[in-house]
Amino acid sequence: MAKKSMIASVAAVAGATTVILGKRNLRTKLSRSIQSLYRKISGEEKRIEKEKKENIGHSSPYDYEDNKMVGEGALTSVQYYNNKQQKSHQ
Repeated sequence: MAKKSMIASVAAVAGATTVILGKRNLRTKLSRSIQSLYRKISGEEKRIEKEKKENIGHSSPYDYEDNKMVGEGALTSVQYYNNKQQKSHQ
């Protein structure tokens, strides 16, 4: 009896897994949920939040990704200004 219920349980889990992993949006949701749960359990989520609060308004010279983003943002506004000037002089 126990063997039949165990086989039925395994079959049910396999069926549910197939349905979930077969659909891309469900697979993505499951993956994000698992990652979020892992971050909560490992304490990484608190560390990330603390880093975000510390970095607000204070760009580290060694944070290359952040500096690149700031530089691209500055370049975008300069390009916009230059395009406006060129259109007004034509």
